[in-house]
Amino acid sequence: MIKALLKKQALGLASTFLYNKEGKRRGNAAIFGFVALILYGFGASGAMFWLLASALCEPLCMAGLDWVYFAFMGFIATCFGIIGGVFTAKHALYEAKDNDLLLSMPIPAWVILGVRMLGLYLFIFFFEALVFAPAAAYYLIKVQFSVATLLLCLLVQLIMPLGALAICCLLGFLLSVIISRIPFKNFFTILGFVGFMVLYLLAYSKINEYLTYLIANGEAVGSTMKTALFPFAKLGLAVTGSGIDLLWFLLVFIGVFAIVGVVLARTYFKVATLKRGERQPKYKGKIEKSQSPILALCKRECLHLLKTPMYLLNAGIGTFLMLIIAVMAVVKGDLFTITPEMLASIPTLSENIGLLCSVIVCFMASSNTIAAVSVSLEGNSLWIVKSLPVSPRLVLRAKMVAHFLFTALPAVVFSVVVGMLLKLSVWWTLAVVFVAIITSAMFAIFDLAVNLKFPNLHWTNEVAAVKQSISTVIAMFGGWGIALLPLGGWFWFGKYLPAWGYYGIGLVYFILIGVGAWLWIKKYGEKKFKELY
Repeated sequence: MIKALLKKQALGLASTFLYNKEGKRRGNAAIFGFVALILYGFGASGAMFWLLASALCEPLCMAGLDWVYFAFMGFIATCFGIIGGVFTAKHALYEAKDNDLLLSMPIPAWVILGVRMLGLYLFIFFFEALVFAPAAAYYLIKVQFSVATLLLCLLVQLIMPLGALAICCLLGFLLSVIISRIPFKNFFTILGFVGFMVLYLLAYSKINEYLTYLIANGEAVGSTMKTALFPFAKLGLAVTGSGIDLLWFLLVFIGVFAIVGVVLARTYFKVATLKRGERQPKYKGKIEKSQSPILALCKRECLHLLKTPMYLLNAGIGTFLMLIIAVMAVVKGDLFTITPEMLASIPTLSENIGLLCSVIVCFMASSNTIAAVSVSLEGNSLWIVKSLPVSPRLVLRAKMVAHFLFTALPAVVFSVVVGMLLKLSVWWTLAVVFVAIITSAMFAIFDLAVNLKFPNLHWTNEVAAVKQSISTVIAMFGGWGIALLPLGGWFWFGKYLPAWGYYGIGLVYFILIGVGAWLWIKKYGEKKFKELY
């Protein structure tokens, strides 16, 4: 039975990437392209943490504080794993679409929980590997290589995700119990996410101060770690060769996971079958006003987004980032300060600050993937919208409009705030606002085209459609590539053009991508939508 469940879990994770909607295996070229895209995303993230490791490793190791370096990177990796898994655990463990079916079978609840936790472990493992693997590689290459250290790093990498997994599962359990008993659960879920993002951005804004303090006061930080961050101090000492500390590390991480696992296994059936939902609304008779088809469809898309926190928080992350950063920038005025050192390091920055703001706004807008999963989220209920007396083009247009509204409005607010704080001219502020509107529309069309090309209607949990589908990967990394390509072009060719000239070229570039995606939807996308089942 366990083997069958593991096979089901593996097929569920791999089916989106290996098989199309007809159940046929994709071509080798398509699979290679997906793998290359994922490796590109992981490689870009790993490069960022390689740079972090390069800033910390040698100063700390020269001071004889190798273990502090590994302890700190292990702590960052665990935080990264929690961020990656905390918003997935509740849905993956307790709200899977096939939970009722599996729990009705003669299968122990702990077996179902264990299989689901294994999938979550792999998810967290890859998030933590993005941090710890580059840190370990930098140490082994630049400081000291030994087979023993390599093996210890591999062991720590395998065991360390158990700590983040235990925390994510425990939070998922608490959220499932609490949310099932309170009204307005969507509001509190979003409020909690916003609070978390504010704390994260505040900490990130001071990362340079923290790193400088860590390098200058390594011994004091190490002493604090031994008490306040005891498990990670043991992790760092274990990697540097202390056998006793290695046993402590294994005992703490495996022990905490085992305790949480036992608690969740004993309560899994009861929590997974809790009645969830908002208060039942009382019926009030009233006369509804007639609406145009496009308005009714747009309202349907927007309500679906607002009433599904997991969908909104993951696919609309750019919306929250733009609004939160805009508010923080107003409250904390030095968030967008251009220092003399920055102007000295990039002499043309002052002349092209408007261009840089345009690229930043475009990148933030590309973080939204609402339209990239809107078709997939119809799931087995797709027949409902297809049975409506409206054309497929109108249905698809409504999905694009919902994406555009949730992206363009915060992008405009963000553009105006940034323009005011950086004291851009009126014309450049209007230019940044205009590019925010254009790129929001372009990404809405582009993301929908991607989802029509790679739909995933046969999911057991919305998490699979929103976070683990091909369309999400392509829309996210492809969107980042589209947004950042003009920045690379500016470094190469910006010196040959004035700022307004390069701005015009970038604008044409975005418009051409949007028009191309729209023509593809009209010619092929509507037909593919009709054929979906």
